[in-house]
Amino acid sequence: MNKHGGYQGENKKMLDFSVNINPLGIPQGIREKLIAGIDELVKYPEITGVSAIKKIAADLAVLPENIILGNGAIELIYLFARSIGPGKALIVQPTFNEYERALKLYGWEVTHHVLSEKDQFTIDPEVLVSVIKKEEPQAVFICNPNNPTGRVYSSDFIRAMLEHSTPEISWFLDESFLDFSEQSSSLALVKEAKQSVFILKSLTKFYALPGLRIGYGVGTPSMIKKMESFKEPWTINALGLIAAIGVYDEKDYAAKTKTYIQKERHRVFEALSQINTIKVYQSGTDFHLCRLLQGTVAELQIALEKEGMSLRTCEDFMGLDDSYFRIAIKKEAENTKLLTFLKNWRNE
Repeated sequence: MNKHGGYQGENKKMLDFSVNINPLGIPQGIREKLIAGIDELVKYPEITGVSAIKKIAADLAVLPENIILGNGAIELIYLFARSIGPGKALIVQPTFNEYERALKLYGWEVTHHVLSEKDQFTIDPEVLVSVIKKEEPQAVFICNPNNPTGRVYSSDFIRAMLEHSTPEISWFLDESFLDFSEQSSSLALVKEAKQSVFILKSLTKFYALPGLRIGYGVGTPSMIKKMESFKEPWTINALGLIAAIGVYDEKDYAAKTKTYIQKERHRVFEALSQINTIKVYQSGTDFHLCRLLQGTVAELQIALEKEGMSLRTCEDFMGLDDSYFRIAIKKEAENTKLLTFLKNWRNE
């Protein structure tokens, strides 16, 4: 069952900690541009979103031929699987389960490298390189920062792994949550690596626009051209294009977000670390993976929903079980409400 998209119940005022969206909300500049652009809805949008592609390319200092837009990052996961394969893929787990779903839908053979809890779900590059040599995949999928563990790797770390793998491998690097972290993108690898590198970016999470469904990918011109040849026309709507053109102009918003998330992530982590019924894992993004040491997450979820809150259970992630859950960083008062509940639950 697909568990994406957050709480779907009847309580419209639910504090939904399962959704990893910027708690600062839609940037005011984007809000104004969307309202001003409402009349664009009476026109057909650009077929491929060329104006947004050119603007994003200029913002990233790459060529327009390096950019492809998607109806959310999710479209590009499926488009990559459909256009580049089928072949054999290796997925570093636990991670976002749509990679496997997309790959299998289009006939790929899928293998997994499952990280260990005792290693804090952290990649050992030597071990991963060894697994790649053994499995000989055509593509490797890494989510960075990883959903749901929150583990984030530097561009130097990613580069070192690529340098020890063969040039025939395509690397799919999902950076949908990287803007929330202090790490820089591996964008330079698209030009510099001997392998084909595809970097996935989401605009909906950091800029709080999940309803617009807008994301993009960066790859070599040959890879992007092939993906475009498999892509349906008009998958990006007019308002999505307006947002995509404007988001990277929101520099003050981006800086404010990074400062807030870093500070609040640390506060939430420290508070969770003091609760003896919960184990919390270090994160480099806008959510925390936790493990319940007493009771069940199902019981916790029921109790939480009675208090108007919800979290993301993680039993559907490979390598995790029903003792794990994930919580997003929200506004300070909302986080405090959740922390107070977790501290008191089963500790009364």
